[in-house]
Amino acid sequence: MGEKILLWHRLPVILGAGALAGTALIGPAAGASAATGASAAAATAGASAAAATAGKGAAAGPVHRGTLPPGHPAASLPLDSSFLTSCGAGDDGIACNQLALGGMSFSLPAYQKLTPAQQLFVVVNLERTERGLAPVVVLSRSLNAVAQAGARAGRDPAMASVPRRLPGGGWTVNAGANWAGGFVNPLGADYEWMYDDGPGGSNLDCRTAASRLCWGHRDIVLTGSGGHASCSGGSVLAMGAGHAAAAAAGGYRESDTVLLAGVCGPAPTDAAFTWSKARKLLHIS
Repeated sequence: MGEKILLWHRLPVILGAGALAGTALIGPAAGASAATGASAAAATAGASAAAATAGKGAAAGPVHRGTLPPGHPAASLPLDSSFLTSCGAGDDGIACNQLALGGMSFSLPAYQKLTPAQQLFVVVNLERTERGLAPVVVLSRSLNAVAQAGARAGRDPAMASVPRRLPGGGWTVNAGANWAGGFVNPLGADYEWMYDDGPGGSNLDCRTAASRLCWGHRDIVLTGSGGHASCSGGSVLAMGAGHAAAAAAGGYRESDTVLLAGVCGPAPTDAAFTWSKARKLLHIS
């Protein structure tokens, strides 16, 4: 798993080595099945709940909720080991999804009907809004194209390919991207970015608590509201998401990417999905 950040009003800043030698910062060993990348320690992320509705995450809730950048959780919480050992690549069933909820609550049957890109959009927004952060308002087709290319290649979305101007007239002022390989489905990828990204977790660029890239993926998901001092008017957060059943590099059977972009001006008009629509479909208050 890798992470990258680019601030166009400054010199480019790249966090992580996801593009170096095509290696993953977080994820099961290249070419391995999801089961062989299972963590030995188990921490149940999804509490028991009715099949129709996702339950609150018992492990993640008390430790991680309310912690916002630049603050970080004290420790990583590995996925329930059964998620990686019993759920095959692409398994989007309720039983598997409940193991990787990370404390979120929404209608799982409605969630299962979404595309993987829409699912990534939803979980990123739930991580944000349940912490009081502004939502990502739109899943942009332009940003999806960049994210999808990264997912197919098994790497971070290419920052150089992020459009400066987006349909509708807004322009991107910053962007950050994550990639995950081998974590079964979008909820699994999100869990690793958010809850197992620090010391003792599966972030290979976080060898010690002092490593500067600890919780880097989490920071990108919980990035600011999209605005910047250079924006003369309003600003929003837009997103692209990508998914591939198998990545071209690394042998990963599940490859997921997210690309968050701060946009000065109006929201992109090339909407593939919106947060307002997602809230209605998933009965999110």
